[in-house]
Amino acid sequence: MNALKESKKKHLLSILKYLYLHQSSTMNELVEDLQLSQPSIRNMVRTLQNKQLIQEVGNDLSSGGRCPTRFALNEKNYLVLCLYIQDDKVFYQSRSFREIKKEGILFYQRDDELKKIVKDLINQDEIHCCQIAVEGIVYEDEYVTDHHNFFEKHDWLKEIKKEITTPIQLQNDVKMIHQGCYFTYQQDSTYYLYINEVGVGSSYFYKDEPLYGNIGIMGEIGLISLKGKTINQQIRKCHSQEEFNEILGVLLSMIFTIIDPKRLELSLDLKWQYEEKNIENILNKIDEGCFKNLYFHKDISSMLFDGLVYRGVIYLLKERIEENEKV
Repeated sequence: MNALKESKKKHLLSILKYLYLHQSSTMNELVEDLQLSQPSIRNMVRTLQNKQLIQEVGNDLSSGGRCPTRFALNEKNYLVLCLYIQDDKVFYQSRSFREIKKEGILFYQRDDELKKIVKDLINQDEIHCCQIAVEGIVYEDEYVTDHHNFFEKHDWLKEIKKEITTPIQLQNDVKMIHQGCYFTYQQDSTYYLYINEVGVGSSYFYKDEPLYGNIGIMGEIGLISLKGKTINQQIRKCHSQEEFNEILGVLLSMIFTIIDPKRLELSLDLKWQYEEKNIENILNKIDEGCFKNLYFHKDISSMLFDGLVYRGVIYLLKERIEENEKV
């Protein structure tokens, strides 16, 4: 009985995820893409409609017979506060599915200032959950960074959670960039590599989810040792474009040969440039197909916040399903 119940919840969530990614769908589209039977889809769509989780948003033109009804998520009650926290600043957006209600940047110097900023932002609006992206290895309500060549634990979120009942989740920043990027191509087995002044962030995506691993370090390729130092340290101490090209070439070569992703997404936010021809020559020594599967992104901010709001909406949808299944 429990297995059947869990299976039903999984299928309900898959319908809701599909509607979020595609904005709307007919029952026939859900049947075709989710590979579930028409009676099952019909019953679950009616259930979700009765619980006001989805709504009718119009009809398609008919090729004969009744016009297919189009369904979409009911957007009310899904206001998500998205935060991107760096060393001295907080980028924030208060968002519904695709509309930015409020956004800005706030600066801080100490953890107590950071905690006040986060609490104030959460209390300003009647948000339903908060998603926080940070640089570092995330594990539940804390994260670890090595920005100063030693591991530093950050657990300030635990104190905030003692004072605030609004659901808050901590996310790795690159995994959220990758999540947002997924909206464009929706393809599994992909890898994201993001390099800035403090090191390397990376993410592996499989079956529409970024993988974290048992202790949160999966995909943290910057922790691998290269010439006696971690790759993160090599990036921080890089002195020339030529030296950076060598490190980037090693990184890309490792990812393509060990992980063999369908796509490798790359973003840079540091003084060194992306010299495409140089990287193409390095990758062609492995296989000419590698460079064809490398995609360079200049702007990552919109993808990051798209990823955060998606995680927030999925969290809320799961909560709604759990609540309704208990009734």
